[in-house]
Amino acid sequence: MDRIDALHAFVRLVEVQSFSEVAKEIRVTQSTVSKWLAALEEELQVSLIERTTRTQRVTAAGQVLYERAKQILESYEDVRGLLQDGEPEPTGRLRVSVPVVFGQLHIVPHMPKLLRRFPSLEVELVFSDRYANLVEEGFDAAIRVGIPVDSTLRARMLGVTGRHLVAAPGYVRRAGRPESPRDLQDHECLLHTGLAFGERWAFKRAGRSFQVRVRGRFSANNSDALLQMSRSGMGIALLAAWLVDADLRRGRLVPILPDYEAPDAPIQALIAPGRFVQPRLRVFLDFLEDALRPTEGSLG
Repeated sequence: MDRIDALHAFVRLVEVQSFSEVAKEIRVTQSTVSKWLAALEEELQVSLIERTTRTQRVTAAGQVLYERAKQILESYEDVRGLLQDGEPEPTGRLRVSVPVVFGQLHIVPHMPKLLRRFPSLEVELVFSDRYANLVEEGFDAAIRVGIPVDSTLRARMLGVTGRHLVAAPGYVRRAGRPESPRDLQDHECLLHTGLAFGERWAFKRAGRSFQVRVRGRFSANNSDALLQMSRSGMGIALLAAWLVDADLRRGRLVPILPDYEAPDAPIQALIAPGRFVQPRLRVFLDFLEDALRPTEGSLG
């Protein structure tokens, strides 16, 4: 039994609760997963998972091993990454989920340089603002802007972007201009359903923090949809700077509460918990982090 493989299988077994799913994911037979679990239990002299014909339950000892095993696997991958820095260039195929608009504007333009630098690397970008199940849908990673609702995923920070509160001039003429965050409660706000902050928007001013619960008749899990609705005068939106800067310059949108600062939005790579970070993925993320490093007028 390879202990790293066995620990990886055990971690995923705790997370997905299915021997067949783990076997499919790591490309071994279901009986192999069972043998690895039995070998771990024999070696440690404890029961890790109690199984019946219908259910399985992680024991107290299993929960302790799960928490420690995740740390061990992440440390192992970090060391392996360091040791492989001098190895031959990465090879193989990457499948990455990227947001539709952000991917088109800020990821695709860097792909020619990446592929020229690593001729043996293959990249498939799948454009979607939906939060995909990375394991079930075969993704190596997902790039997302903002804090996702699913906090179980491992996240690697690639950069940050500012956020602006905006509305169309027509909306301001019709509904008035808020003077403080509290005033937003009386306005139509356009809500992003795929981000953790949801209906609770936060701001800062002169060292003080403000938080307000907003509401509105329109919500979507797609930033471009919210942008189009704000252009149409349907409400106030809290959107990434890179998405709205051009509209602000042209006057199609105007800033709302410009004296209040919204928290920056993280640009993150999301990876399934317990999954090894292959060298080709590590190289891709290293490259993307460097490419997204802020320059004047880039991600604002």
